[in-house]
Formats: sequence, structure tokens, C-alpha cells
Amino acid sequence: MTNFTDNSDEELCMRLPTIEGEAAFSQLYSRYSERIYHNILRMVKDETTAEEILQDIFLQVWQKRNSIQIEKAFSGWLFTISRNRVQDFFRKIKRDEKLYTRLKSVAIEHYTHIEEAIFQKENAKLLKDVIDILPPQRRKVFELCKLDGLSYKEASEKMGVSLSTIMDHMAKARQTIREYIINNKHLCVSLCIYLFIKKI
Repeated sequence: MTNFTDNSDEELCMRLPTIEGEAAFSQLYSRYSERIYHNILRMVKDETTAEEILQDIFLQVWQKRNSIQIEKAFSGWLFTISRNRVQDFFRKIKRDEKLYTRLKSVAIEHYTHIEEAIFQKENAKLLKDVIDILPPQRRKVFELCKLDGLSYKEASEKMGVSLSTIMDHMAKARQTIREYIINNKHLCVSLCIYLFIKKI
């Protein structure tokens, strides 16, 4: 992979739509992901939420690489995007405040039993059923990142695929699992609580 360590942000952004786009994207991610993450974390006060927002931001950068227009510094643009995404997050929480409060209350009440309950035969099968609806490659990515605790970058290196591919798989996996839970009312309460707490 081409090394773009010494390239400016502007040069990297110009390379995004080209054959060297993957390498340029990885360099931008390495350069700014930690700073953006800590900025988001300062606002949302939750590591999992901050990580999800961060990955969604960079996924947006990659998906819009052919039409992206940055009039000022890339770093400033990223921080603006992150602030907007955090505002969207809080607006969503406000709209779903009643549901959020109810789920949080139930989760807190049963939290001490969740880890034990999820490994019971019935619940373990339900969790497996949820994961098994994912396509093989997406399921592998999900298991590495969510169950084995690998970072997106570590999963990328382990599977030999690009960082953007890992991010795309995780975004689609989360959406598929959320839709499955919504559309299948038979899912046991403890599994729903577990997924809620883990913010899958």
C-alpha cells in the first residue's frame, strides 16, 4: 500500500476518488480518528456511542469521496461534521426519550443478571440466530469487532480487507440487527436488554 504519511490533507482528499483512495483514506483515518473520537466522547460521555458516531463519520467520508467538497481545512470540516452528528444523536434521543427511559430503567433493574442470562441455552440460541442472519463476511466482521473486541483497524488487518470495507459491513450489520429485533417480538427481554446495553 502506498505511504502517504507526508502528504497534506488536501492532497489526500484529492486522491480519495482515485485508485489510491484506500491508502489516502487510511492515512486520513489514522491522522484524525483519535482526536475526533475524544472530541465526540467529551460531548456524549459514552465510549460506545462515540465510537459509533466516529465510524459513521468516516464511513460518510468514504461513501461520498467522489463528490466531497471541502472549502476549508479538512480537520475543521471533520470537527463540524462530528458536531452535527452529535447534535443529531441528541435530537434522536429526545424524540425517543420515553422509549429510552423505559429501556434504560429495565436494563438497570436487570443489569446484574444480563451476562449470566445471555449464556443460558435459550438466550444463546437467540443471539446466535440474530448473528446468523448476516451474510458470512459481514457476520465474521461483526463477531471480530463486537464479540472478540477487535478494533476496526485490527479487524481490517486480520481479514486482509480495507478499513472502509470493515466500516461498511459494521454499519449494515447494526442496521440489519436492529430491524430484526424490531420485527421479531418473540425475542426474549433479556436479549433485548443485552443488545440495548451493548448498543449494537
